[in-house]
Amino acid sequence: MKIGQVITAIDIGTTKICVIIAHINEENKLEVKGIGTSKSDGMVNGIVVDIMKASKSMSDAINEAEEMATFKAKNIYVGIAGEHIKSQNTIGRISLTSGTHPCDIDQQHVENVISNSKNNVKIQQGNERLEIIHAIPQYYKIDDQDGIMNPVNMSGFNLSAHVHIVMADINALRNINKCIEIAGYKVLKSYLEPICSSHAVLDAVEKELGSIIIDIGGGTTDIAVFYKDSIRFSAVLPIGGKNITHDLSVGLHTSPKNAEKLKIELGNSLSGKIPEDKLIEIEGIGGRESKKKKLKYMTEIIEARMREIFEGAYKILNENHDLNLITAGLVLTGGASLLRESSTLADQIFNMPTKIGYPNLSDLAGPTDRLENPKYATSVGILYHVYNELQSREEKISSIKIGNSFATFWQKIKVMFKDYF
Repeated sequence: MKIGQVITAIDIGTTKICVIIAHINEENKLEVKGIGTSKSDGMVNGIVVDIMKASKSMSDAINEAEEMATFKAKNIYVGIAGEHIKSQNTIGRISLTSGTHPCDIDQQHVENVISNSKNNVKIQQGNERLEIIHAIPQYYKIDDQDGIMNPVNMSGFNLSAHVHIVMADINALRNINKCIEIAGYKVLKSYLEPICSSHAVLDAVEKELGSIIIDIGGGTTDIAVFYKDSIRFSAVLPIGGKNITHDLSVGLHTSPKNAEKLKIELGNSLSGKIPEDKLIEIEGIGGRESKKKKLKYMTEIIEARMREIFEGAYKILNENHDLNLITAGLVLTGGASLLRESSTLADQIFNMPTKIGYPNLSDLAGPTDRLENPKYATSVGILYHVYNELQSREEKISSIKIGNSFATFWQKIKVMFKDYF
């Protein structure tokens, strides 16, 4: 990769915008140069509802990151989520040869079978207004041999690919891109947030043995399952941390701002941990008199909503995936994962070991202390995801060049010894 190449990761959430500007340093490592955050205005559950407000929020976060980096953001990659996202598993199939001899599989065959899987999804009713943002191979099948992770250089007559497809509403994507364009930048590519987060919070062993990510954002909760080093399932729940804040605001008769503050400072996902007699002061709305209420009552409101999130996620996962395959366990990430006892509650509902997903920063250089928080898991993950894609692309180009050079060399040998062939 080119030394000095800039990568800008933008996590667009319902409550916050996170931006990280990094570049490839002399050691071929991602080095963080700038970090920016802003309140996310003009967005509801991943959808732009006010394009000018949303653009201003994105611009504010980018500008803050640029000031820290002392150079302009470029090569913009965006993490997205929301109810408009649709995912499904599908199968692509191609014939490798029509003759009686098997064919050696190359990278072009792999790309063709993945394209076939994408076409199979595109023609399905209801997908006309959706754009494919991911087509991730889970494993391949050559003739009757299943469970193949990399078919290149193997031989066969037919090639199949089991592929996880992620689609987003075309208008939702375009409106996000327009927001960034109004701010003076251009989006190169968009990614599903939990796929990016997995690069930051899961290691190779967790992805291989089976892990679930539950990313509790402001407006939505994103779910993803990883097994045998590939994504096996993803879904979106239309509730998140903002719903907890709203419930507290209504239940405690206080402003959303104060409800958010109480949630962060005193919130707990298990009301049973709170003594019955502990009181807290609740600020009134619009200058009204403050009142004292039981902390236990506040945590009961939080627990009810957190249970709804975890039980909803469990129901979806249990219906669509064999949870017995999840050996490593559950990872909670996103801002709301920091609520006290959230991992304990999730552990009880899923009956599997649970941890809070802090982003792994060991592969980053530069000022990373600020990023040691689950709310940065997606933006850090975007950097890793892009870096891996760029590295993979270079390896493929190098492989093709080597393959072409070998083919040319072999052709020359055949010409030299044509009388013997």
